[in-house]
Amino acid sequence: GKHSIFSNEGEVIYDWNYGCYFYISFLSFTFMSTIIMEGADTSIMAKATPVALNKRFINCGLLATLIGTVGRIAADMAITTIAFLDMYVFVDFVNATFIPLLILTLVGIWMVKKHY
Repeated sequence: GKHSIFSNEGEVIYDWNYGCYFYISFLSFTFMSTIIMEGADTSIMAKATPVALNKRFINCGLLATLIGTVGRIAADMAITTIAFLDMYVFVDFVNATFIPLLILTLVGIWMVKKHY
C-alpha cells in the first residue's frame, strides 16, 4: 500500500513511526525558538525603555521576569485544564493547546498594529 505521513484528512498521523519524530522535532524547534526570542525581545526592550524607568528597584528587567513567570504559570494552568477536560472537541491534545496560543498571537498582532 501507499505509505504516507498524512491521514486521509491531511493531518499528520501521530503513531509510533513518523509521528513521534515529528512531535519531538517540532517541539524542540518551538522550545528553542521561544528561548532565542526571549533573549532578543529582552534586549530590544532594554534599549527601548527610558533611562528613568531603569533607575528604580522595580525596573524593566524585574517586570520582564515577573511577566515571564506569570506567563509560564498561565500556560501550565491552560495545559492542565485542557488535559482535565479531555473532551471530544479537543481530538488532538497538541491542537487544543495551540488554539489559545493562536488567538493570543492574533490579539497581540492587532494590539501592536493599533498602538504603533
